[in-house]
Order: sequence, then C-alpha cells, then structure tokens
Amino acid sequence: MSARSSAVKLTKSTKSFLQAWERAKVFWRDRKGQEFEKDYIESLPDDISAAVRVIEEIDKIISKARRDCEE
Repeated sequence: MSARSSAVKLTKSTKSFLQAWERAKVFWRDRKGQEFEKDYIESLPDDISAAVRVIEEIDKIISKARRDCEE
C-alpha cells in the first residue's frame, strides 16, 4: 500500500468513524460521553488532517528516493 493510498484510507475511515460517533452519542448523553467527545473526538479532524499532510510529505520523499535510485 502506498503512502498516498494510506492517507485516503485514513480519511475515509475517519469520516466513517465520525458518522458512527454521531449515531452513538444520541444514546451516550451523560457527562462521560461529553468528556469523551471533548477529549478525543473534537480534535480528531484536525489531528487527521495533520497526519494526512505528513503522509503526503512522506510520499513525496519516497517518490524522490525511488527516482534517485533509478538514475
């Protein structure tokens, strides 16, 4: 699996997870559910975006290394 396809898979998985969370939080409405959302869910989109940017940079580095080895 390439780094780029890993980034795509991570993005899709995160979207699916957040949709599942929206369904679950209807039933988990106590203080602990709110704490869980605040501690883990709220920052997840930004964290995933940062990870995807790093993965894309890694993909560029790997591609360059492959090209350099072929020369």
